[in-house]
Amino acid sequence: MATQSSEPTRRNKVALWVLSIFLLFLLAAIVYVVTDWLSSPAQHPATKQQPVVTEQSHAASFAGPYCYAGTPKPQPIFHDTITVLTNTGYLVGYCEARKDPVWVCYRLFPVSSFRAPPRPQGFSVDMRTRAQVSQHDYTGSGYDRGHMAPNYAIAVCYGGQAQLETFLMSNIIPQRSRLNRQVWERLEQEEIRDYAQRFKQVWVIDGPVFGQEAKQLESGVAVPRACFKIIVEEDRGQAKTLAFIMPQTVQGTESPGEFLTNVAEIERQTGLDFFGELPKDVQNRLEAETPARMW
Repeated sequence: MATQSSEPTRRNKVALWVLSIFLLFLLAAIVYVVTDWLSSPAQHPATKQQPVVTEQSHAASFAGPYCYAGTPKPQPIFHDTITVLTNTGYLVGYCEARKDPVWVCYRLFPVSSFRAPPRPQGFSVDMRTRAQVSQHDYTGSGYDRGHMAPNYAIAVCYGGQAQLETFLMSNIIPQRSRLNRQVWERLEQEEIRDYAQRFKQVWVIDGPVFGQEAKQLESGVAVPRACFKIIVEEDRGQAKTLAFIMPQTVQGTESPGEFLTNVAEIERQTGLDFFGELPKDVQNRLEAETPARMW
């Protein structure tokens, strides 16, 4: 009889052990749900609308897909109208009166390959403009059709369609060959092959610098006396710049570093205002910096 009664007793103990484990899991689940509910922001209205603002999120508000701290704006001394045109890899501020871009903005970043699509054979009229400058307006002028947004860097970052859009005449200014094909091109190569890869991303603004009375091609396209470029790099919310003004009279053998200046000087010579979305004290500091050498 003792042997027969021991089997139900073992079964009862197993059932009690299983029930105990189940109750423990149930209790733990209840505690988790209650704790999560009590810690929910909905239970604390006073703190619900107070997000934590970090230095990184603060910096990101100035780092646009094309322009750093907003598009360049005309100062009161700049009397012509600027139309902003959006392309796949860059923005351009176009001036119908001068038949030229007056600024372009673009962002470069690390790429897995420096192989670009084949260079397009010709330039295209930008039908969004009233001036509708064509590549033939430069023929026999003695000036190159100089890209402002560079075709190579835009191509390797944004692809073939973006490269085609750099051949729109709204992205082109008259440049002397020694500037366009030598010292200016060396700086463009530095942007994409060094700075963009090393700093993870850089923002670039460039454009022409006109004199008081800019001469014109026969087609009416204004000829700049120099070109400017601003490169911005940001590290943990702190921005720094390289600024250049390169005259049309370069020999072509110079190093880009020989033409370093500051953003304030570019503003003075172009009539444009840069970094308008920055706090005024930060903007003034950034624009006054003149690096002693390139990065």
